[in-house]
Amino acid sequence: KELYLHKLKLSSFEPLDKANERRKCPKCDRSKKLYCPYCYVSLVDTSLIPQLTLPLHVSVLQHPKEKVERSSIIPAKVLAPSSLDIYRMASLPAIHLDPNDTLFLYPTETAKAIKDVDRDLLKNAKHLLMIDSTWAQVQTFLKLPEVKKLTAVKISAAETTFWRYQQVDSTNLATVEALYFFFKEYDEAMNGSEYDGKYDNLLYFYTYNYNIIQERYINEKKEFTRIPNYIKGCLLYTSPSPRDGLLSRMPSSACKKKKKKKKKIETKK
Repeated sequence: KELYLHKLKLSSFEPLDKANERRKCPKCDRSKKLYCPYCYVSLVDTSLIPQLTLPLHVSVLQHPKEKVERSSIIPAKVLAPSSLDIYRMASLPAIHLDPNDTLFLYPTETAKAIKDVDRDLLKNAKHLLMIDSTWAQVQTFLKLPEVKKLTAVKISAAETTFWRYQQVDSTNLATVEALYFFFKEYDEAMNGSEYDGKYDNLLYFYTYNYNIIQERYINEKKEFTRIPNYIKGCLLYTSPSPRDGLLSRMPSSACKKKKKKKKKIETKK
């Protein structure tokens, strides 16, 4: 089965490949490589990496026990700084949560598929609320009265490609994967046409890190014990990328295991 990552149209990874040295964050002075997960600052020239504007403003409630260094959503803040805010707290911050124009992305029992949401609500929506926490911690937010009033939406079934083991079903996505699939389906529902890849770069850093993990385990011939069959035997993208007009996406056939040819046994007459 072809991974959804194969179909992404991403900006070139060349600026990330060239960022070999760690740099100090200008805000907190921590030494990081590509971005500071504490200050949401890119340490790579922002003119060289994608910058997105999303159709809805996204508010992410991040549990205080969520490990910042491991959060998948933080790179999205670096890529869409004016469209996404992260609130690191267990209680609800003073943010806009009007049920008339705010959607809540979480698969509750009453959550609707995006394509089934009332057309007027979808059209008038201005805000999207998300949760970034472990599945065990999420109840902290689901119990909040303000959150219960919102229309919950869910994405169609998709399998995660996240490298961190979760003791849940493979359709439970990393936060940034959920964000990407939301806007993909939101775009299709609003425009009534096939999605054209305009929000694929939300997974720019995510896919780059995916490649790093794949490459490391392939080159070192190590076994990835946390998730069975996670290492695919090839990389998804190289620089430059399809968005630059040049072919860089690995064909899906490159990741398929080659069948061993059976040797013909000759018999003497």
